[in-house]
Amino acid sequence: MELFVTSIGVICGLVLLITGLLIWADRRYRPASDDVVEAVNALLPQTQCAQCGYPGCRPYAQAVVDGAALDLCPPGGSATQRALAHLLGREPGPPLGDLRPAKAHIDEARCIGCFLCVDACPVDAIVGAPKWLHTVIEDTCTGCELCLDPCPVDCIEMVDDSARAQANELAQRTPTITAAEAPCIRCNLCVAVCPEQLLPQQLWWVSRGSTNLAAAQKQGLDACIECGLCNQVCPSDIDLVAVFTAAKSALSTTRATNALAEKAATHFTQRQHRLDREVRGSEARRATRIRSKTWS
Repeated sequence: MELFVTSIGVICGLVLLITGLLIWADRRYRPASDDVVEAVNALLPQTQCAQCGYPGCRPYAQAVVDGAALDLCPPGGSATQRALAHLLGREPGPPLGDLRPAKAHIDEARCIGCFLCVDACPVDAIVGAPKWLHTVIEDTCTGCELCLDPCPVDCIEMVDDSARAQANELAQRTPTITAAEAPCIRCNLCVAVCPEQLLPQQLWWVSRGSTNLAAAQKQGLDACIECGLCNQVCPSDIDLVAVFTAAKSALSTTRATNALAEKAATHFTQRQHRLDREVRGSEARRATRIRSKTWS
């Protein structure tokens, strides 16, 4: 009887020991949740575009580990979808396919160079500098649309390849309205929208034909950033920016010509001074020789 009780005790002890070892091994070697999340995050494209419905790739990775769908990442496409399914041992679901999302396009005639879209882009697909026109690197753009809301003049739109080609074709066909074809009516609407607080109406009058560049400079021609806002509000459809651009080009040419003239004048003056010194020196030496002969 004692042997039976002893055997039962030994068996129970072994069962408890094995159970404890299994629990310890499960806790010791089971991958941590954070490790799985980081592995999922490493497979995502890191565009931080929020097209998946989450604020970034890391939050989406956490959601995937918690059971979210694997087909919510358009930039990653079907390749990322399959990689996630293989990592987690899950079914990938319907394939995303080769998506071609619409890309951001900046209307450079309306861009004022505010730089807000550059700060908003999570993949640095917009290049430019403050108060300079910006443009989109189409190969880098993920179509996340995060640049749309910050734009204060709504000059950014999402277009696909066909729409972009059509827009370019229409732009080439659109005739440019010159100042002579549509006279200014002095409405001053352009003054109200100028971000540099210039007087575009007055600047246009003195810049036409690039014949009064000195007056154009006084009206702030150099400060104009050619944003195109004055063009948009002009009821006469005058292409003010084209006039300002031509005047700037003429002013640049004039400055370059004046710089060359000043350089030539300086060179001539320096040469004359040098020749005068040589003449004075020669006369002084001649006078010295004459005096020395007289004394002798």
